[in-house]
Amino acid sequence: MDGTKATAIYKFCQENDIALVLFDYFGHGYSSGDFIDYTISDWQKNCAKVMSELTSDKQIIIGSSMGGWLMLLTALQFPEKIAALIGISSAPDFTEDLIFKQLSGKQKEELDSKGAIDFTSEHCTYKITKNLIEDGRKNLLLNREAIDINCPVRLLHSINDKDVPYQTSLNLAEKIKSTDVEVHLIKSAEHNMSDNHSLEVLFKTIRECLPAKTYR
Repeated sequence: MDGTKATAIYKFCQENDIALVLFDYFGHGYSSGDFIDYTISDWQKNCAKVMSELTSDKQIIIGSSMGGWLMLLTALQFPEKIAALIGISSAPDFTEDLIFKQLSGKQKEELDSKGAIDFTSEHCTYKITKNLIEDGRKNLLLNREAIDINCPVRLLHSINDKDVPYQTSLNLAEKIKSTDVEVHLIKSAEHNMSDNHSLEVLFKTIRECLPAKTYR
């Protein structure tokens, strides 16, 4: 949670007296565990635990990349606790669309027989497990006729995102039931959207989602 974006959000909330919970999923950042031992369902349970034990009243959830997927799953589990959702380069269904479907036949055979393979993305190589792929299929959203989320949703994405195509956010906007859905596309940013302009857009979005009496 010491990345540029998380640090900037923390500072923004601190300066504006906004309560905030930041956390790393198991196998990420400073949290315990190894990435290869966990799945989407495990990380969603992390989110559920935070929602159940560390929050009160309605929450604005911010999710980046994989966190955008987990944000949506959490909103489906806790509809009564969601004030708004803000997705940044949201990557729902990435295990299927951006990993499994990109594998060669040989890689798929190796994944099936060995249970794990090294997968190379635009920026790095990391280990992907069969468990991650199979569990991901239990949590797919974009193959649904509609996603039963009815709160305000704001989706920020870069047109130049090399990791998750911006069309993913457009597809999400169509699938989500809420009519209060907006997609903000930025051409100059990268996938992480940690540049100054993207952060200012994010802060503006947070302000717009907050009750008037909350933001000072």
